[in-house]
Amino acid sequence: MDLTVQYSLLGTVRALRGDTELDLGPPKRLALLALLLLRAPGPVSVSHAVDVLWDDAPPASAVNVVHQHIGALRKILEPGLRSRTDAEHLSRAADGYRLLVDASASDLLRFRDLRAQAQLAVAQGDPARAAQDLVEALRLWRSPVIADGTSVARHPVFTSVGHEFVATVKEATDIVLASAPALTEEVLAALRSAVGRHPFDEALHTRIIAALVAGGRQAEALQQYESIRRTLADELGVEPGPGLRSARQRLLGHGLAPGADEPAMRGAPDHGPAQPAQLPSGSMPFVERQEALKRYRELRPPTHPSHSPATAVALCGMPGVGKTTLAWHWAREAADRFPDGQIHVNLEGHHSSRPPLDPAEAMRAVLDALGVTRAPTTGAAALHVAYHRALAGRRVLVVLDDARDCEQVRPLLPAAPGCLAIVTSRRRLEGLTVTHDARVITLNPMTRQEGLQFLERRLGPDRIRAESTAAEKIVELCGGLPLTLAVACARALSRPGFPLASLVAQLRHSHAALSSHDPRTDVRSAFRRTYEALSTGAATLFRLLGLHPSCDITPRAAASLAGTELRTTLEHMAELADHHLLVELVPGRYTCHDLLRAYAAELSSVLDASGVQDQARARMFEHYLYSAEAASALLAPHRSEVILPPPRPGVRPQEFSGRAEAVEWITAERYLLPALARDARHYPRSETFRRQLVSTLELSLRSNGG
Repeated sequence: MDLTVQYSLLGTVRALRGDTELDLGPPKRLALLALLLLRAPGPVSVSHAVDVLWDDAPPASAVNVVHQHIGALRKILEPGLRSRTDAEHLSRAADGYRLLVDASASDLLRFRDLRAQAQLAVAQGDPARAAQDLVEALRLWRSPVIADGTSVARHPVFTSVGHEFVATVKEATDIVLASAPALTEEVLAALRSAVGRHPFDEALHTRIIAALVAGGRQAEALQQYESIRRTLADELGVEPGPGLRSARQRLLGHGLAPGADEPAMRGAPDHGPAQPAQLPSGSMPFVERQEALKRYRELRPPTHPSHSPATAVALCGMPGVGKTTLAWHWAREAADRFPDGQIHVNLEGHHSSRPPLDPAEAMRAVLDALGVTRAPTTGAAALHVAYHRALAGRRVLVVLDDARDCEQVRPLLPAAPGCLAIVTSRRRLEGLTVTHDARVITLNPMTRQEGLQFLERRLGPDRIRAESTAAEKIVELCGGLPLTLAVACARALSRPGFPLASLVAQLRHSHAALSSHDPRTDVRSAFRRTYEALSTGAATLFRLLGLHPSCDITPRAAASLAGTELRTTLEHMAELADHHLLVELVPGRYTCHDLLRAYAAELSSVLDASGVQDQARARMFEHYLYSAEAASALLAPHRSEVILPPPRPGVRPQEFSGRAEAVEWITAERYLLPALARDARHYPRSETFRRQLVSTLELSLRSNGG
């Protein structure tokens, strides 16, 4: 049987094998397939599926229902399938499922592929090719609403895909009008479809007018302007923004005088918009972060971005890693590309004493900076329209600093071509990639060389050269964080007669030497504000990670440490990773920064009872003991067997499917296992059990040649 299935997602969800449409079943199953298609080729976790399919209050059986629908979908997609391990369409992922599909079988992936090809063609100087690709992409879109007909069609994870359609329509129109006018009618049809769903989007109306004028239909273009002018006045009580006004002026420039039924524009004459320049001067010494700067420069708009799409770049990372400083540097570097203004807004997502800034207040701050004095004082819709029309037709750079989450940022992202938003956050903000095609860049701690350069620029090259070994140790003890390095430099500058080695001694003795009474420069205060944003379960896991002897940990080891179910632990680890308190550097292994681990241990010593810590350590010991035993059983099956009693409740040893996985695990833990064996005297069970622990750990290492 030919198992090829074609999936349709841009409109009603469908799956066809040849000419036969498959019966996908009830709405929940249809929505689950839509979610799998939306995330393809990436995975969908079971918890995420539950959150989407039951938006408010999922029933206790929700997880089982998801598994049942997955099983039913497998039978529909591969009716001859004997074992789920042989599935060629729907396979297991780390903590969920993955639909194995590419652009040849999914209209959404094909749409995205064509858009990416078009953007590459523009970068290569071939706008005509880009226009063809974009128009072909728009032909795939039968409706700007995804998962139409399902019970969750209005969930943001689905409706957000409509933003891709709108952004692509705008992008296609700009390129077609400039480089492929023969395709104007096709983009005009797509524009009308988009504006039907977004009637207040002035940028869409502006492009409709431009397309009509390009086709010689000036009278119809004037009617379009009048229609949106009346709609804005009647529905929102506002006048057309600068983009629409400019379109009208260009329309009149084609020789069409205002008719008797066209009222004159009301209000004071336009003396030109304000051109704010709110970026700091950049007087502080700056060390370039080469990898991050390289990625950013690849994303900058061209010098004359009249035909480039609106762009958002999110710069994310752990507290103290230097996001704001780097964002300001980026902004200053690109300021000449945004002649209509550079605006900075502190969103105060993690302020020490104030709540996060409301998006409406942030909009008003931008409008004030742009000199818009008649912004609506009430009504979110009117303010939203006023904000976006103020940016329309301008080339403005907006730095949105310290965002708490995606929802705080979304209303503030420009929709106008030629504008750029640079967002900084301690969260990963991956949702902005889904809804606004934002580029997310994670900023890591400084490299050793960057850290030394930082010290040199603050303390002077002579002092660093004279004590190079101490300088390298300071970079190491500060964890490569610019905030802690700056505090260390302040300590050194305040004591110019003290050798750097004395500062090293203080840092080795206690990280409290990096503390400051200023909340803005105290790294522990920065860590605390991030910690306080965690859920109870994630906060508990974070504290217990401070008891783990290594900065590197697997989900099963974390589950044993916390004594929680693996699924729950994975959710908590995902939350910690979202806040950049953990980093998944390689699949299935998470790393916690040394300073964060020290802070976690400090919190645990204060907030967790000694009995809680003892039980966590005991579970951790047993996790590695029983994991090592399982690995040894595969690597040395004829060894002298060590009889172990059952593990205590909450211990979830590592599971291995074969010798290769066992070798990989022992290799990854080659430094931790000997340390545990040496530290077995602190293990809370009997002396006999401690000897068994040491014997098993040593045997597992010998089995791997360690």
